[in-house]
Amino acid sequence: MTSLYEPIRSCLGRYFDIPVETIRPESTMEDLGMDSLALVELMCVLKDDLGLRIPSGDDPLSLRTTFAEAVAAVEAAQRASESVAGSAGPAA
Repeated sequence: MTSLYEPIRSCLGRYFDIPVETIRPESTMEDLGMDSLALVELMCVLKDDLGLRIPSGDDPLSLRTTFAEAVAAVEAAQRASESVAGSAGPAA
C-alpha cells in the first residue's frame, strides 16, 4: 500500500472509533460508518493533526469514496502542493 495508507487508517481508528482491522481498501466511507459531517471532520483532522493537504474540489471525498480512493486523493493533493512549492523557487 501507499505511504499515507497507515497514517490515515490510524486516524480513522483513533478519532472515529473505527476498528482499524475493518478498514479495507475497498471499504467506502459509508461502509465505515461515516456520514457527511464525519467526512468534514476527517479532512480537518488530516490537515490539523497530520499536516496533510486535503484534495480541492466541491466534494473531494464522498460517502461512496473507497478508502483507497480517499488515500489516493490525499496523496495526489500532497504531490501537487509539493510540486507548486518546489517550482516557486526562492523569493527575490
